[in-house]
Amino acid sequence: MTHRRWFNGLRSRAAIGVAVFGLVAGMTLATAGTGAATAGAATKYTITLIPGLTTDPFYITMHYGAIQEAKKLGVNLNWAGATTWSLELQVPVVKSVLASKPNALLIAPTDDVALFNPIDQFVKAGIPVIAVDTTLKNTSILASAISSDNYQGGEAAADAIAKLSHDKGQVAIINVEKGVSTTDLRQSGFLWEMKKYTNMKVVAADYDQDSPTTAETLARGLILSHPGLVGIFGTNLYSAEGAAKGVDAAGAKGKVFVAGYDAEPAEVTLLKQGVINILVIQNPAEEGSLAVQYAYDFLTGHKSMIKHSVYLPNVVATTANAGNPMVSAYYYKTSA
Repeated sequence: MTHRRWFNGLRSRAAIGVAVFGLVAGMTLATAGTGAATAGAATKYTITLIPGLTTDPFYITMHYGAIQEAKKLGVNLNWAGATTWSLELQVPVVKSVLASKPNALLIAPTDDVALFNPIDQFVKAGIPVIAVDTTLKNTSILASAISSDNYQGGEAAADAIAKLSHDKGQVAIINVEKGVSTTDLRQSGFLWEMKKYTNMKVVAADYDQDSPTTAETLARGLILSHPGLVGIFGTNLYSAEGAAKGVDAAGAKGKVFVAGYDAEPAEVTLLKQGVINILVIQNPAEEGSLAVQYAYDFLTGHKSMIKHSVYLPNVVATTANAGNPMVSAYYYKTSA
């Protein structure tokens, strides 16, 4: 897999194409001084990263990658966001960041429609915006959108479940909520790929509102109502963890295979135990690193270096290869 500079220092750019904020309820803020300005630079730029939530190891790993690139380029990197995934909490953070007037904004929008107008205020103020992980339905205002290939990730999950179940049986999806660009694409990819398997059928696509407890309840219900169930695809961390615990509690471990997304510590533990059987792993550190680089390119007049859309490839981990260093190198961090 390419795009691994934060692991091995070999990424080629050609190959892949604050001020103090007012207190906001549910918001955390960190500011990192990231070294001296690049030699000869007249301006030391400030870039702010707003994650989907600050407590998720996915975004913590993204922050880590962004910090490393900021240090290299000699820019200030600020980090601000809510501690839970919430449109209502993210919007005040966005407004607070706008008031601080950073030179560039990196953001994982928690809603692909509702965040358009708040983000557009940055663009109208002459501040370039790069979406990371999630994006907007209307990307015209973005300098770039960087994400993993979520559609392909859904396809990979479908293929992996089909392989484990010998291409037979019923499968279900437990998703987060409608209107999240990444998980919508994962579901679409899964549904499309499942059409290849004529002896398999998708019997449900439920939503857990990002609650592992709800996902566990849904998984138990699916097992009871569909005796032919052989697989569940949880489209994010909480969906996968909840589905796995539901399968385990129902005594269906080894009979109902669970494919999940991401590689946070609890998921990796469940993967090694065989409670989760498959993880589609993203590269959030590279997303953060590339976003900082693109913001710097924009600010220093090198817009031709920026790709409007970037989709980084995924790594598929299974219980069988969970200890392989080539796979475990992609497991997420719990601190930046």
